[in-house]
Amino acid sequence: MDNGFILKKESLVTVCYSVQESKAVKRSIRNLRNDIEKVIGCQCEEMLCGEGKREKGLCIMAGTIGKNKEVDIKIGQGLLDVDSILDENGNYRWEGYVIQVIEGELYIAGSDRRGTVYGIYEFSRWLGVLPWYYFGDVPVKRKQEIIVSCGFYKADYPSVQYRGIFINDEEELEAWAEEHTKDKTIGPEIYEKIFELLLRLKANYIWPAMHVNYFNENLRNGELADEMGIVVGTSHCDMLLRSNQNEWNPWVLKKGYHELKYDYSIEGENRERIKEYWRESLEQNRNYENTYTIGMRGIHDSGFVASKINGDTELSEKQVQEKKIKLMQEVFSDQRAIICQVFGEEKAKKAVQVFVPYKEVLDLYDAGLDVPDDVTIIWVNDNFGHMRRYPDSEELTRRGGHGLYFHNSYWAHPEMSYLFINSIPLAQTGNELEKAYRKGIRKLWVLNVGAIKPLEMDMEYFIRYGWEAGKENAVTRKPGQFVQEWVDYNFSGGFGREAADLYGKYAQITNVRKIEHLVSDVFAQEGYMQVLVFGKLTVCMHIMRNISRSNAERRGITIQVGRQ
Repeated sequence: MDNGFILKKESLVTVCYSVQESKAVKRSIRNLRNDIEKVIGCQCEEMLCGEGKREKGLCIMAGTIGKNKEVDIKIGQGLLDVDSILDENGNYRWEGYVIQVIEGELYIAGSDRRGTVYGIYEFSRWLGVLPWYYFGDVPVKRKQEIIVSCGFYKADYPSVQYRGIFINDEEELEAWAEEHTKDKTIGPEIYEKIFELLLRLKANYIWPAMHVNYFNENLRNGELADEMGIVVGTSHCDMLLRSNQNEWNPWVLKKGYHELKYDYSIEGENRERIKEYWRESLEQNRNYENTYTIGMRGIHDSGFVASKINGDTELSEKQVQEKKIKLMQEVFSDQRAIICQVFGEEKAKKAVQVFVPYKEVLDLYDAGLDVPDDVTIIWVNDNFGHMRRYPDSEELTRRGGHGLYFHNSYWAHPEMSYLFINSIPLAQTGNELEKAYRKGIRKLWVLNVGAIKPLEMDMEYFIRYGWEAGKENAVTRKPGQFVQEWVDYNFSGGFGREAADLYGKYAQITNVRKIEHLVSDVFAQEGYMQVLVFGKLTVCMHIMRNISRSNAERRGITIQVGRQ
């Protein structure tokens, strides 16, 4: 095939990149080299552009536009087509990438560092290295050759700016980490794998684990996230990158403070110490790409603490609410002042700040709490797959935009929790996400995935929906097709269609009553509902046990990629 890109076992492949590239791009290039060697078994080397003479063989030119001279030259010559990742104003789109074969060489070009990373991992996916290779124990199948045809071209970019997960109620992951990592906890060793998984799934965002430790405890956690290109934030109850459940008391003890309370209504030294607590977190993370949750709730997931207001017996219920709104406005003002002090005025203006009107804080928002216009409002679902609110016409004009926080895992009292498996149908999730996107929630999407397993398919569906929302050929608009393709891609045996049908039935049944919520007096015995539920689950598990995780037999020796 003339001028095509053909990988064979005897090939010598050089991945070329610029010294100016970010650590995120350089790390993904190393992973690409390893992926090629695993799949093809050929020799693959890395080389800086312009340093030394490249040996004969195949070339993969991977680079970020504006940082890689070879990429920029091809764009200037009109050979590398980047029009598809330009917006209506002619600017490069956020995290866009182009993959194109030019005169027998494969070019992977990104509009920014993550765009380049996504393009690299997209090529790895074509090779057959699955995003779940680590967390799903999916071995890599060797192939004799990979063919990318002459004139091949693909360009893509995300619909939602920030797309990611919240690791929450993560004790199962912690227990696994204790047995299988040197960290003995959810730390840099396991975060490295999580961050790579997110990037291979084209996600870019995380709210880290909050129950078993705290992210700031190990300085390497934040460094690693930034090196790999992952944006870190915190949930509705943890402000300015603090994780209060496990971080507040150790900080107070270390400082030697006494009788300090996480209560902003107590003025004087108590309030100053809280501001110090927030300021030190910003100083630790000031050089990284993060989002900053503002506002305030109690330690862990408790309500907004305001003892000086609640304890005033002379106040009416309305006056209590008014004073809490005023206090929250002070919290906003002081937090934003700290951000400006630590970052400087120009950087502070660019810092992504978010506010999550959740539970009792939503009542304050509805009663007139004024959220600064440049702050992103994160709307929360009802914990069971239904969006509670969408921005109205006035809210849609906000410069900060809007986001959503969705649950596929939820911890509460026993009759509300579901941690074993997600039983919200993908069709329902897709319907809610589609409405959210159409109604202008496009800045940030985050999914509560518990301890990640066994929510692999649900997690990938959510992230992929955030990438392709509003696009005509979006597979996520057809959940049945998505399940079929997901099963066939991650498992061998060609069971995708059958598994998708079983999943559809399973979703209907468990949507009537979740597995965790089954008790003896829920359904009449003559209805046989419980028998039906567990009968379907047994059939499903039987089939899945017989699907080989080798990912080998189904996949052909040769993959030929045409224009997409």
